[in-house]
Amino acid sequence: MSGLTTFPMLPGGTVGAPADGAHRLLLRDVRLRTSGPADPVHPVAAEPLAVHLDRLGPRPLGDPGLVDLLERTGLTGHGGAHVPAALRWRALAAGVGPLTVVANGAESEPVAGKDGTLLRQRPHLVLDGLMLTAEALGAQRAVVWLHGDDDGGRRAVLAALDERRWSDARHRVDVLMGPVHYLAGESSAIAGAVQGGSALPTVRRRPRDPRAPRTLVHNVETLARLALLARGHAPSTTRLLSVLGTERVVVEVEQSTTFGQLLGGLGWPSAPEAVLLGGYGGLWAPWERLAHLPLDERALRAEGLTLGAGVVMPLAPGRCGLRATADLVDYLASMSARQCGPCRLGLPALADSFRALADGRGGGVGAVLDDAWAVEGRGACHHPDGATRLVASAVATFEADVAAHLAGGPCTDGSSRADVPVPGVRR
Repeated sequence: MSGLTTFPMLPGGTVGAPADGAHRLLLRDVRLRTSGPADPVHPVAAEPLAVHLDRLGPRPLGDPGLVDLLERTGLTGHGGAHVPAALRWRALAAGVGPLTVVANGAESEPVAGKDGTLLRQRPHLVLDGLMLTAEALGAQRAVVWLHGDDDGGRRAVLAALDERRWSDARHRVDVLMGPVHYLAGESSAIAGAVQGGSALPTVRRRPRDPRAPRTLVHNVETLARLALLARGHAPSTTRLLSVLGTERVVVEVEQSTTFGQLLGGLGWPSAPEAVLLGGYGGLWAPWERLAHLPLDERALRAEGLTLGAGVVMPLAPGRCGLRATADLVDYLASMSARQCGPCRLGLPALADSFRALADGRGGGVGAVLDDAWAVEGRGACHHPDGATRLVASAVATFEADVAAHLAGGPCTDGSSRADVPVPGVRR
């Protein structure tokens, strides 16, 4: 990954950290390897239960009134969609079946790492949020869901549960390892798996029996923030991010921090060509549009952007955004659920037409957009929509490159290199 730079950590290991450490989720920012589980290059010991309780005091019991607190504070999910947590809690009232609450730590994006880092550093904060949710909603079961290759996360959670076995045993917590697959962290796939089915996304708008088992899936960062709110802390003004260079870094920053300040604080030597926001199924945005924007989800959505699951991937100067996108679309096509035509046929066709565009051949932008239109909003799940969103943003962001490729074929200098980390494609 020579096209992305190495980030030196700032003194103290934090970038744009809040002055009041009590509102931080992480003990410190960390470096990770380029992709895969969130095992830090330099290990950070998990916060023991005694230290956790000394810092925050015992957690309150969860009660139904907690949903009003979520509504007042405006807590949203931090897994990618940013749906208000209170809205999801109230929606559960439509059913009467047994309820399972899930702490989702299975980060689907290969370059994500914030959730695994949080679980490794402050597992008790996440478990507090899980217990509060289970008690408030009268759940019969509580689960921590992880990717099958996240041994470090599993060890951290099991060690924390062992510490808590006498002090917080109102609910048994099952630790389940999902498949090592891009879709394993999708909420409907998790819901199916914890109820004994396959870990595959379910069909949209499927009619639901109100007596059927119910599942509420919350991202682990969401639950950690809930645990602080329930103790009377003000809503946090920070957010967790995974930022990709030669290594990944996971940082906690103030939402008022701009993208320029973020990359400057991490030692980025020059302005990137563009930045991919949210991960492989995210959005490209040109640097001149992002540099002065804050890392605040509401401000970004007002600009038609989102940080999704908190992944920031700058593209270094001289690297080809079209080739990078072609690699990513290939990967997304290989990771489909293969439950419907848009996944089985449409995504491979889109990957092929975008690769042809990046190589300066084929039907050009028209063929790409036709293939994107053929799958947009038509899949049994939302996976194809991530690929079409990525493609549309690439065509807009790298408009000048598109024209150059179509006029003279692929890049002829060093910019033909993409340098994005893409696991092996299986198509």
